[in-house]
Amino acid sequence: RQALLVSCQFISFWQEQLPPLGRWVRVECPARIDLSGGWSDTPPITYEHGGAVVDVAVLVDGRRPIGAQARRIATPELQLISTSGSLEGEVVVELVCRDLDDLRDYCQPHMPGALLKAALVCTHIVNLLSPQTLREQLQERFGGGFELHTWSRLPHGSGLGTSSILAGAVIASLYRVSGRCAGVESLIHAVLHLEQVLTTGGGWQDQVGGLVPGLKIGRSKAQLPLKVEVEEITPPEGFVHILNQHLLLLYTGKTRLARNLLQDVLRNWYARLPTVVETASALVNNAEE
Repeated sequence: RQALLVSCQFISFWQEQLPPLGRWVRVECPARIDLSGGWSDTPPITYEHGGAVVDVAVLVDGRRPIGAQARRIATPELQLISTSGSLEGEVVVELVCRDLDDLRDYCQPHMPGALLKAALVCTHIVNLLSPQTLREQLQERFGGGFELHTWSRLPHGSGLGTSSILAGAVIASLYRVSGRCAGVESLIHAVLHLEQVLTTGGGWQDQVGGLVPGLKIGRSKAQLPLKVEVEEITPPEGFVHILNQHLLLLYTGKTRLARNLLQDVLRNWYARLPTVVETASALVNNAEE
Protein backbone atom coordinates (compact mmCIF):
# COMPACT_ATOMS: atom_id res chain seq x y z
CA ARG A 1 0.00 0.00 0.00
CA GLN A 2 2.72 2.48 0.95
CA ALA A 3 4.57 1.74 -2.30
CA LEU A 4 1.50 2.69 -4.33
CA LEU A 5 0.51 5.76 -2.34
CA VAL A 6 3.35 7.70 -3.98
CA SER A 7 1.52 7.33 -7.31
CA CYS A 8 -0.50 10.36 -6.22
CA GLN A 9 2.32 12.49 -7.67
CA PHE A 10 0.81 11.75 -11.09
CA ILE A 11 -2.48 13.41 -10.10
CA SER A 12 -2.88 16.99 -11.31
CA PHE A 13 -5.82 19.30 -11.88
CA TRP A 14 -6.59 22.87 -12.79
CA GLN A 15 -8.84 25.37 -11.07
CA GLU A 16 -12.21 26.38 -12.42
CA GLN A 17 -15.07 28.43 -11.06
CA LEU A 18 -17.33 26.80 -8.52
CA PRO A 19 -20.62 25.78 -10.13
CA PRO A 20 -23.68 27.64 -8.82
CA LEU A 21 -25.49 26.32 -5.76
CA GLY A 22 -27.88 23.54 -6.71
CA ARG A 23 -26.45 22.79 -10.17
CA TRP A 24 -25.77 19.07 -10.59
CA VAL A 25 -22.47 17.79 -11.95
CA ARG A 26 -23.18 14.37 -13.45
CA VAL A 27 -20.69 11.67 -14.50
CA GLU A 28 -21.72 8.39 -16.17
CA CYS A 29 -19.35 5.55 -17.06
CA PRO A 30 -19.49 2.26 -18.95
CA ALA A 31 -18.49 -1.08 -17.49
CA ARG A 32 -15.39 -2.86 -18.77
CA ILE A 33 -14.30 -6.27 -19.95
CA ASP A 34 -10.64 -7.26 -20.17
CA LEU A 35 -9.57 -9.10 -23.28
CA SER A 36 -6.01 -10.03 -22.33
CA GLY A 37 -3.32 -9.35 -19.74
CA GLY A 38 -5.55 -9.35 -16.65
CA TRP A 39 -3.72 -9.95 -13.33
CA SER A 40 -0.55 -8.29 -14.64
CA ASP A 41 -1.94 -4.98 -13.31
CA THR A 42 -2.09 -6.37 -9.75
CA PRO A 43 0.41 -5.01 -7.19
CA PRO A 44 3.15 -5.99 -6.57
CA ILE A 45 3.31 -7.88 -9.88
CA THR A 46 2.63 -4.69 -11.83
CA TYR A 47 5.61 -2.74 -10.41
CA GLU A 48 8.00 -5.68 -9.90
CA HIS A 49 7.46 -7.29 -13.31
CA GLY A 50 5.49 -4.74 -15.32
CA GLY A 51 1.95 -5.05 -16.61
CA ALA A 52 -0.10 -4.72 -19.78
CA VAL A 53 -3.86 -5.19 -20.12
CA VAL A 54 -6.18 -4.81 -23.11
CA ASP A 55 -9.62 -3.56 -22.04
CA VAL A 56 -12.78 -2.48 -23.79
CA ALA A 57 -15.51 -0.22 -22.39
CA VAL A 58 -19.02 -1.67 -22.75
CA LEU A 59 -22.58 -0.45 -22.38
CA VAL A 60 -25.12 -2.62 -20.57
CA ASP A 61 -28.61 -2.61 -22.07
CA GLY A 62 -27.48 0.29 -24.24
CA ARG A 63 -26.50 2.66 -21.43
CA ARG A 64 -23.66 3.50 -19.07
CA PRO A 65 -24.53 1.63 -15.86
CA ILE A 66 -22.21 3.37 -13.37
CA GLY A 67 -22.34 6.98 -12.26
CA ALA A 68 -22.21 9.79 -9.74
CA GLN A 69 -23.61 13.27 -9.44
CA ALA A 70 -22.86 16.05 -6.99
CA ARG A 71 -24.06 19.56 -6.26
CA ARG A 72 -23.30 22.36 -3.85
CA ILE A 73 -25.82 23.00 -1.10
CA ALA A 74 -26.17 25.96 1.25
CA THR A 75 -25.96 23.91 4.46
CA PRO A 76 -22.31 23.19 5.44
CA GLU A 77 -22.70 19.40 5.65
CA LEU A 78 -22.16 16.36 3.44
CA GLN A 79 -25.19 14.42 2.21
CA LEU A 80 -24.19 11.01 0.81
CA ILE A 81 -26.67 8.79 -1.03
CA SER A 82 -25.59 5.50 -2.61
CA THR A 83 -27.95 3.41 -4.72
CA SER A 84 -27.06 -0.12 -5.79
CA GLY A 85 -29.38 -1.44 -8.49
CA SER A 86 -29.68 -5.14 -9.20
CA LEU A 87 -32.22 -7.61 -10.46
CA GLU A 88 -33.49 -7.95 -6.89
CA GLY A 89 -34.21 -4.25 -6.56
CA GLU A 90 -32.30 -1.43 -4.90
CA VAL A 91 -30.41 -0.97 -1.66
CA VAL A 92 -29.89 2.64 -0.62
CA VAL A 93 -27.35 4.02 1.86
CA GLU A 94 -28.13 7.55 3.02
CA LEU A 95 -25.78 9.42 5.35
CA VAL A 96 -25.44 12.99 6.55
CA CYS A 97 -21.98 13.98 7.82
CA ARG A 98 -21.96 17.05 10.05
CA ASP A 99 -18.79 16.34 12.01
CA LEU A 100 -15.29 15.15 11.12
CA ASP A 101 -15.85 12.07 13.29
CA ASP A 102 -18.56 11.00 10.84
CA LEU A 103 -15.83 10.55 8.21
CA ARG A 104 -13.08 8.83 10.17
CA ASP A 105 -14.19 5.31 9.20
CA TYR A 106 -13.38 6.05 5.54
CA CYS A 107 -10.61 3.42 5.56
CA GLN A 108 -12.98 0.61 6.60
CA PRO A 109 -14.33 -0.60 3.25
CA HIS A 110 -17.30 -2.48 4.69
CA MET A 111 -18.71 0.56 6.49
CA PRO A 112 -21.65 2.31 4.79
CA GLY A 113 -20.48 5.07 2.47
CA ALA A 114 -16.78 4.26 2.93
CA LEU A 115 -15.91 4.78 -0.75
CA LEU A 116 -17.66 8.15 -0.82
CA LYS A 117 -15.97 9.25 2.39
CA ALA A 118 -12.56 8.13 1.12
CA ALA A 119 -13.14 10.12 -2.08
CA LEU A 120 -13.93 13.26 -0.06
CA VAL A 121 -10.67 12.80 1.86
CA CYS A 122 -8.54 11.94 -1.19
CA THR A 123 -9.84 14.91 -3.19
CA HIS A 124 -8.97 17.16 -0.23
CA ILE A 125 -12.47 18.51 0.12
CA VAL A 126 -12.17 17.45 3.75
CA ASN A 127 -9.04 17.59 5.92
CA LEU A 128 -9.41 15.27 8.90
CA LEU A 129 -6.26 16.70 10.53
CA SER A 130 -7.44 20.30 10.42
CA PRO A 131 -8.19 22.12 13.69
CA GLN A 132 -11.29 23.48 11.96
CA THR A 133 -14.59 21.67 12.25
CA LEU A 134 -16.18 20.13 9.16
CA ARG A 135 -18.72 22.93 9.11
CA GLU A 136 -15.99 25.58 9.23
CA GLN A 137 -13.96 23.91 6.47
CA LEU A 138 -16.92 23.64 4.10
CA GLN A 139 -18.21 27.14 4.79
CA GLU A 140 -14.81 28.82 4.42
CA ARG A 141 -13.69 27.05 1.23
CA PHE A 142 -16.92 26.37 -0.61
CA GLY A 143 -19.60 28.56 0.95
CA GLY A 144 -21.63 25.51 1.97
CA GLY A 145 -21.70 21.74 1.71
CA PHE A 146 -22.24 19.05 -0.91
CA GLU A 147 -24.82 16.48 -1.86
CA LEU A 148 -23.35 13.39 -3.53
CA HIS A 149 -25.27 10.56 -5.20
CA THR A 150 -23.78 7.37 -6.64
CA TRP A 151 -25.34 4.43 -8.43
CA SER A 152 -24.55 1.19 -10.19
CA ARG A 153 -27.10 -0.77 -12.19
CA LEU A 154 -24.90 -3.87 -12.03
CA PRO A 155 -25.13 -6.61 -9.39
CA HIS A 156 -22.54 -6.56 -6.60
CA GLY A 157 -19.52 -8.69 -7.51
CA SER A 158 -20.34 -8.76 -11.23
CA GLY A 159 -16.67 -8.81 -12.23
CA LEU A 160 -17.16 -5.86 -14.60
CA GLY A 161 -14.93 -3.46 -12.67
CA THR A 162 -17.77 -1.61 -10.95
CA SER A 163 -16.14 -0.38 -7.73
CA SER A 164 -13.04 1.12 -9.35
CA ILE A 165 -15.03 2.73 -12.16
CA LEU A 166 -17.51 4.10 -9.61
CA ALA A 167 -14.59 5.55 -7.65
CA GLY A 168 -13.44 7.33 -10.81
CA ALA A 169 -16.91 8.76 -11.40
CA VAL A 170 -17.12 9.97 -7.79
CA ILE A 171 -13.69 11.61 -7.91
CA ALA A 172 -14.44 13.31 -11.24
CA SER A 173 -17.73 14.71 -9.94
CA LEU A 174 -16.14 15.91 -6.68
CA TYR A 175 -13.31 17.65 -8.51
CA ARG A 176 -15.72 19.48 -10.79
CA VAL A 177 -18.23 20.43 -8.09
CA SER A 178 -15.40 21.83 -5.93
CA GLY A 179 -14.06 24.01 -8.74
CA ARG A 180 -11.38 21.74 -10.21
CA CYS A 181 -10.96 19.62 -13.31
CA ALA A 182 -8.66 16.66 -13.94
CA GLY A 183 -7.69 14.65 -17.01
CA VAL A 184 -8.26 10.92 -17.44
CA GLU A 185 -4.66 10.02 -16.57
CA SER A 186 -4.99 11.85 -13.26
CA LEU A 187 -8.30 10.11 -12.54
CA ILE A 188 -6.71 6.70 -13.16
CA HIS A 189 -4.01 7.41 -10.59
CA ALA A 190 -6.50 9.04 -8.22
CA VAL A 191 -8.51 5.80 -8.14
CA LEU A 192 -5.34 3.80 -7.55
CA HIS A 193 -4.52 6.11 -4.63
CA LEU A 194 -8.07 5.96 -3.23
CA GLU A 195 -8.14 2.16 -3.24
CA GLN A 196 -4.93 2.03 -1.23
CA VAL A 197 -6.36 4.55 1.25
CA LEU A 198 -9.57 2.51 1.39
CA THR A 199 -7.38 -0.58 2.06
CA THR A 200 -9.10 -2.57 -0.69
CA GLY A 201 -5.90 -2.70 -2.75
CA GLY A 202 -6.46 -3.62 -6.35
CA GLY A 203 -4.76 -2.90 -9.64
CA TRP A 204 -5.40 -0.33 -12.34
CA GLN A 205 -7.09 -2.14 -15.22
CA ASP A 206 -10.69 -1.57 -14.05
CA GLN A 207 -10.49 2.22 -14.09
CA VAL A 208 -8.52 2.19 -17.34
CA GLY A 209 -11.24 0.01 -18.87
CA GLY A 210 -14.13 2.19 -17.73
CA LEU A 211 -12.71 5.71 -17.77
CA VAL A 212 -10.98 5.55 -21.17
CA PRO A 213 -13.44 5.04 -24.05
CA GLY A 214 -13.38 2.19 -26.52
CA LEU A 215 -10.57 -0.32 -26.94
CA LYS A 216 -7.25 0.40 -25.27
CA ILE A 217 -4.10 -1.07 -23.74
CA GLY A 218 -2.83 0.05 -20.36
CA ARG A 219 0.80 -0.41 -19.39
CA SER A 220 2.96 -0.05 -16.30
CA LYS A 221 6.73 -0.47 -16.11
CA ALA A 222 8.57 -2.52 -13.51
CA GLN A 223 9.37 0.46 -11.32
CA LEU A 224 8.19 2.72 -8.52
CA PRO A 225 6.49 5.09 -8.40
CA LEU A 226 3.91 3.16 -10.38
CA LYS A 227 2.77 5.10 -13.44
CA VAL A 228 0.03 3.84 -15.72
CA GLU A 229 0.09 4.84 -19.37
CA VAL A 230 -2.77 4.20 -21.78
CA GLU A 231 -2.78 3.84 -25.55
CA GLU A 232 -6.11 3.86 -27.35
CA ILE A 233 -6.41 1.20 -30.06
CA THR A 234 -8.22 1.70 -33.35
CA PRO A 235 -9.95 -1.63 -34.02
CA PRO A 236 -10.11 -3.15 -37.51
CA GLU A 237 -13.15 -2.26 -39.60
CA GLY A 238 -16.13 -4.33 -38.52
CA PHE A 239 -14.53 -5.46 -35.26
CA VAL A 240 -16.98 -3.63 -32.98
CA HIS A 241 -19.97 -4.99 -34.89
CA ILE A 242 -18.65 -8.55 -34.72
CA LEU A 243 -17.86 -8.18 -31.01
CA ASN A 244 -21.36 -6.87 -30.29
CA GLN A 245 -22.87 -9.79 -32.18
CA HIS A 246 -21.02 -12.25 -29.96
CA LEU A 247 -21.44 -10.67 -26.52
CA LEU A 248 -24.15 -11.80 -24.12
CA LEU A 249 -24.31 -10.81 -20.46
CA LEU A 250 -26.00 -13.38 -18.21
CA TYR A 251 -26.81 -12.78 -14.54
CA THR A 252 -26.26 -15.98 -12.54
CA GLY A 253 -27.07 -14.57 -9.11
CA LYS A 254 -23.66 -15.70 -7.83
CA THR A 255 -21.32 -13.05 -6.45
CA ARG A 256 -17.82 -12.98 -7.86
CA LEU A 257 -15.30 -12.03 -5.19
CA ALA A 258 -11.65 -12.55 -6.10
CA ARG A 259 -10.17 -11.95 -2.64
CA ASN A 260 -9.17 -15.56 -1.85
CA LEU A 261 -7.87 -16.20 -5.35
CA LEU A 262 -5.91 -12.95 -5.19
CA GLN A 263 -4.24 -14.01 -1.94
CA ASP A 264 -3.22 -17.35 -3.46
CA VAL A 265 -1.78 -15.70 -6.57
CA LEU A 266 0.21 -13.15 -4.56
CA ARG A 267 1.50 -15.81 -2.16
CA ASN A 268 2.82 -17.79 -5.12
CA TRP A 269 4.26 -14.63 -6.67
CA TYR A 270 6.18 -13.79 -3.51
CA ALA A 271 7.52 -17.36 -3.51
CA ARG A 272 8.58 -16.79 -7.13
CA LEU A 273 7.11 -20.09 -8.25
CA PRO A 274 8.38 -20.56 -11.82
CA THR A 275 4.91 -21.26 -13.20
CA VAL A 276 3.55 -18.00 -11.75
CA VAL A 277 6.49 -15.90 -13.01
CA GLU A 278 6.22 -17.48 -16.45
CA THR A 279 2.47 -16.87 -16.50
CA ALA A 280 2.95 -13.18 -15.62
CA SER A 281 5.34 -12.80 -18.55
CA ALA A 282 2.95 -14.64 -20.85
CA LEU A 283 0.06 -12.38 -19.82
CA VAL A 284 2.00 -9.24 -20.74
CA ASN A 285 3.27 -10.72 -24.00
CA ASN A 286 -0.24 -11.80 -24.96
CA ALA A 287 -1.61 -8.30 -24.32
CA GLU A 288 1.13 -6.72 -26.43
CA GLU A 289 0.47 -9.12 -29.29
